[in-house]
Amino acid sequence: MSPAITRRAQFARYLVAGAVNTAVTYALLVVAMRWIGYLAAYTVIYALGIAFGYWLQSRFVFHVPLAWRAALRYPLVYLVQYAFGFVLLALLVDTVHVDKDLAALVVVIANVPLGFLLSRRVLLRDADVSSARGR
Repeated sequence: MSPAITRRAQFARYLVAGAVNTAVTYALLVVAMRWIGYLAAYTVIYALGIAFGYWLQSRFVFHVPLAWRAALRYPLVYLVQYAFGFVLLALLVDTVHVDKDLAALVVVIANVPLGFLLSRRVLLRDADVSSARGR
């Protein structure tokens, strides 16, 4: 399979994994808020969502084994996406004077390919090193 076809297939799986992660973590959040405070629930479920996202991205999207180094680096994807979204949102709203609701939509859409590229880099990096060592 060509690299371009592989990337397209990975991106399609990335979209599905993102939708699944969002649905599962939202459902868990709703349930958790019945038992503990909403901020504590959000914090716990957010962390679980990152872990679940790592598992989905590794196993379903990129078909790589779970690895501690990648798992420890994976939350950086969320940090970079947050910083990118924060800056882009502020720029769009405060400098370009885009309506904040539309600006938020632009940020969400712009973060999708960024998240894919960052996840791919983080998760395939160790897999490429491992396969190179095995040769």
